[in-house]
Order: sequence, then C-alpha cells, then structure tokens
Amino acid sequence: MKTSKIEDLKPPTFEELKEFTLRSYVKLLKYLNKTYTIVPFCRIPREDIPYLILRHDIDVSLSSALKMARIERKMGIKSTYFVLFSSAFYNLFEGDSILILNQISRLGHEIGLHYDPAQYKLYNKNPKKTLQIEIQLLEYFLGKKVYSIARHGPWNRDPFAAIKRYINANHPRFRTPSFIHDSDRAWTPVNDLIKLLNDPPRRVQLLIHPENWQEDRISREALLERFFRDLEKRNLELKKRIKRIWQTDPLAIKYDALIERGPIEICFQENRNKMKKQNKLREALNYYNNLFRWYLINTSLGWNIHRLREIVQKKLSSP
Repeated sequence: MKTSKIEDLKPPTFEELKEFTLRSYVKLLKYLNKTYTIVPFCRIPREDIPYLILRHDIDVSLSSALKMARIERKMGIKSTYFVLFSSAFYNLFEGDSILILNQISRLGHEIGLHYDPAQYKLYNKNPKKTLQIEIQLLEYFLGKKVYSIARHGPWNRDPFAAIKRYINANHPRFRTPSFIHDSDRAWTPVNDLIKLLNDPPRRVQLLIHPENWQEDRISREALLERFFRDLEKRNLELKKRIKRIWQTDPLAIKYDALIERGPIEICFQENRNKMKKQNKLREALNYYNNLFRWYLINTSLGWNIHRLREIVQKKLSSP
C-alpha cells in the first residue's frame, strides 16, 4: 500500500512504538510496506529482493489477533498467525475459537502451529508424534494445509528447529540478518529495531504479539489485569451456564425433591418396607397358585374336572 502523505513516509519513533498502541502499529506497517515486500512464511519470495516476514504468536488473545488481522487486510498485508493448543487463555476446541481462527484465515493470512515442547514433556508421549497430531488437528479445523510452525518459549532450545517437512520460524536462516520481537512488551533487540526504522536491512523477521497492542495506552501490568478480568468474566459466564443446567435438569430436580423429604436413610427404609410388602404379596399368590395346581392334579375333583374337559374337547372336535 503506497501513500503520498508526508506523515506516512516517516517511520514511527521509538517513543511511539514503546506505547504499543494500534495507532503506532498502523504507522509502523505503513513505513514497512513502502520499504519491504511483507510476506507470511509460506510466501517467502525466491527473488533477491528486500522482504520482511511478518509473524504473530497468539499466546493470549484470539480476539486481539482477529482485530490485527483485519487491520493488515485493509492495508493489503498478509502475515502468519501461530496458534497454541495449550494456551491458558483460550481453548481451540471451543466453537468460538475455531470461528475466529477461520475468520483470520479467510482474511488471507497464514495459520501456523505454535507448539510448546515444555507442554509436550508433560504428556509423556513421543514429541514428534504429538507435533504431527496437533498439525493434523489444525488442518482439520481449518480445512487447509499447515506449512509453518514456531516454538513457544525459549527459541535457542528448539527440538524441531531443523525440521524439513515444515517451515520452522526459528530456523537460523529466518533469524538473520535481523530478528526483532516484542515479547513481554519489550522490544528485543532494541538496536535492531532502531536500525529497522533508520537503515533497514534486506531481510527481517518481525514478531508481533497481537495482545500487546491495544487501542489505548496501558502499562504492562494493567494489560495483564485486563486479560485476567476477561478470563474471569468468561469463567463467570460458564459458572452461570452450569448453574442453569443444574436448576433445569430433571434428574437433578428429582434428586433434590427426594433429599428434601428427609434423611436419605428414611427414604431407603421406606423403599425396603415397600419391597417387603410386595414380596409378601407375591409369596402369598405363589402359595395359593401352587395349592390350586396340587388339588387339580392330586384329588378326585381335579381328575373329574380333567376328564370332563377331555369329553367336551372330543365332542367339539367330532363332526
């Protein structure tokens, strides 16, 4: 996206970028878009041209990622969004999460897997097998092939850095000559960021965490509180939904009514007494039934009734 506005021709200042507002992010994108060909990992150009790989690790907020994806779409920019299966802040198996992820994909952005080897160790399973299963699940949810992966956590201890089947964002060739990121809202390395704004190198990987960038100016600590308030709000909504289920479930209603009648031992005793009465009645019926059968078989009255029945049957069957 090229523009003739004088303010858009200038890069943002470091003072602007350290505020981590979406306004300063847009200004950064405008500057980078006139300086580089901005690409996701799956579309790295083969030509010898200056390019910048724009990467997003979604550690906390899918909604923040969607907001950023829409901003980039309006500017004609495509990037790679890496998503976690083990985030403490969102669950990929929930319908809303998959809906957001597919929206980001339909905006033209690449979706990759953000895997966590530390989490893999807790599973006590084969790490390569676990990685493949998560990739297959992500492909199933998206209906698209996954080309790129990126480790969550320390990048200098990546067990899949040299993997050949997928593009690994942490491979050394993607980290040179410049790899700049905003992890923990701390630009690293600062010197490379300053160079990017003043004397940009030919190859850059820029990692932006969507949740770091907000509409308003907010401190790192206040932003964390905001995330946990949102998490608590979702948990409260879940609590209310479960409570409604308890209040309307026929099984729970029937059980509560049973308990309200008195101590459960009394209820059991009532059932036992009822069963005893039913058993006594059944025993009496069996006794008289057996007694009647005995009279039919072992007395003259029974034999006479049997002979009379045979005579009647013969007469009825004769022409």
